[in-house]
Amino acid sequence: MEDITVWLREFITEFRKKSEELSQKERSRISNLDNFFPPCQVLLLSFQNANLQYLICTHDSNKKDMEIKIEGPIPTHDAIDKMDSILKSHEWERELSEEEKKYIYNKSITFSGLLENIFLGIIQEIRNQPFLKPSAISLVTSKRWMTSGSFLWEVVGNIAEINKTKIVTDIIEQAKKDATIVEAKPVPLPLQPLINSCATYFYPPIWIDKLPKKTFIDKARGSLIFPERALNLEYKKRIIVVNQDGLIAIGEDNIPKATRMLNEIMATFLLMGFEASAIRELEVCDAKIDPSTLSITQFGARTHTLRTQIFPFFGQQLVLEGRTEIEKYNFVKTVKLAEHISMDPDISDFLTFFLQAHSHLENSEYSQSFIMSWVIIERQILWLWKKFLKEEQMPKKRRDKLTNPAYWTIDFVLEGLNLGVRLSQNEYEDLMALKDKRNDIIHLGESTTFEEAQKCFKRARDIVKQRSGQDQG
Repeated sequence: MEDITVWLREFITEFRKKSEELSQKERSRISNLDNFFPPCQVLLLSFQNANLQYLICTHDSNKKDMEIKIEGPIPTHDAIDKMDSILKSHEWERELSEEEKKYIYNKSITFSGLLENIFLGIIQEIRNQPFLKPSAISLVTSKRWMTSGSFLWEVVGNIAEINKTKIVTDIIEQAKKDATIVEAKPVPLPLQPLINSCATYFYPPIWIDKLPKKTFIDKARGSLIFPERALNLEYKKRIIVVNQDGLIAIGEDNIPKATRMLNEIMATFLLMGFEASAIRELEVCDAKIDPSTLSITQFGARTHTLRTQIFPFFGQQLVLEGRTEIEKYNFVKTVKLAEHISMDPDISDFLTFFLQAHSHLENSEYSQSFIMSWVIIERQILWLWKKFLKEEQMPKKRRDKLTNPAYWTIDFVLEGLNLGVRLSQNEYEDLMALKDKRNDIIHLGESTTFEEAQKCFKRARDIVKQRSGQDQG
């Protein structure tokens, strides 16, 4: 496609010549989406039968300036194999610089990985072509960033049929206009620094308030939905921002601490009847919150799990089906409850164990679930025992003796509570049976059935509800 190569060279040459006539300020206002300054490399993909072309512009200092490669016209039935062969080329296998990562959520992605996401989006657009009305003229329909130093133009028709002088003129005139607007603006106030935070998603997926409804036409055309900020509030003196799709960021930059607090919140949602699962540290990522807009500006996945599959990537549709709707009022109420009840260190621990026990149970990890539930039960038994000794006005010396684990095992404590009429006979027998099962798991390596794990979990859940004051009604 020699005519396209010639057109691109002439276009870039004309762009640079006209740019030299601009002032320094005007040149600085040329958009990064129109930056054909050296070093500049162009890859143009042209697809036969789809009437589509994609121009990818990079600025790689390790490559020659004005390096132009044309791929196509590619028959649509060969598009996937052709793009796969392009991706396998070593020229794309490089790490992104810190500057290039500026607008990218996934900070660990390579350029080839980024290009792969772009290609997946292109394939989706090609699939939609039969349902779109063809354009009578060739034109650039959209421009979008790949990195801070590379971009993509989508062209309908043939780029060589577009008036290149008009494109250059439009770019130059827009830069002149933007430079004038900048001069007319008052000196902006200093920007507030972004808040270092941690973020993850609710799982199973949720939606704050009513789920948007897609019409048949929306679904057929693959119309995208972009979640907005739903609410912001405080949790333990830290800002929390939540988007409609359940993305939650907390103003705590220590990942273990943030994970602990987020799990307190998730456990409270579970306690209040919503579905929730335990968050692992690897599912929590570094994020930034803009204090001026109270919005989440940066975040990305660190690993691949069911939870992190929700993280948005180029070309992926937001899945709405199967999400639980939560009203803003109920969301805020539950977060405030989590903050209140977790102020008690015991309850905070109980919430964490409770959530983990539930997640293990849902994942068919019955022995792990049983042990997590038993931790809650055993700590509650010891709490009841200490409370009983105090109410009986035992001298401190005797209390210390009767709570010394070297002499008073959980068996003796259960016996004492039963004899002291603090446990009914049925409760005593049930707890003894659970304790014996716990010993068999730990000491004999016995497995656990779903029914046994569920029974232990239900008792642990009742304890958490009772201790947190949520057992009424």
